[in-house]
Amino acid sequence: MKKLVLLALLIIIISSCKPDSKLTVKPSLTTVEKIAQEAGIKNWDSISQIKFTFEVGKAGRALYQRDWLWDKKTNNVTLKTKTDTVTYNRNSAMDSIQKSADRAFVNDVYWLIPEFKFTTDKGTKIIEKTNAVAPISKDTLDMFTIIYSSDGGYTPGDAYDVYYDQDYKLKEWTYHQGNDTTVHMMTTFEKFETYNGVTIARDHRTPDRMTSIYLRNIEFIK
Repeated sequence: MKKLVLLALLIIIISSCKPDSKLTVKPSLTTVEKIAQEAGIKNWDSISQIKFTFEVGKAGRALYQRDWLWDKKTNNVTLKTKTDTVTYNRNSAMDSIQKSADRAFVNDVYWLIPEFKFTTDKGTKIIEKTNAVAPISKDTLDMFTIIYSSDGGYTPGDAYDVYYDQDYKLKEWTYHQGNDTTVHMMTTFEKFETYNGVTIARDHRTPDRMTSIYLRNIEFIK
């Protein structure tokens, strides 16, 4: 009788230790998800508006700049330059002037939050490589190549080689138009600052340090 009781208790203990079939194992984050997490993507949904200035400089002199206001909820966008102001909605039909503004908007936002675009853009392919030599610093870093689909978008088929450190912070990237072997542009990621939980690299420099892509007047408004 004692043996039967012990056997019953053993069965109960074993049964209680079985994993709950309803529980799911959370998949590990991909590299681009870790990069987005480091940049604060968890705070992205709480941001309602974004303001920033995109500026291209050469030898310390500003060549041109664009001021942006983006309402994330409505997708209304306003572009201001020295000569023009263009307002449009990204969900609505656009005329030729608005399409030209939107092309610039897509480019400038990509410089502002590439860490988020890597995870949210559709039609991309990612190839990863460890212990790669970064083209500007010559540091040994991990990297990935993101290739855009040849269908749709303003620059179909383009590719970027993106270099990041052990903290999943971006350090350098190179741009390949149409995913060819020629490097059309390469810059650093510098002067990181955080705005309402979103971390931005404000300064990007070419290898000779003469050309800069600079982001300023940044506001992430909740």
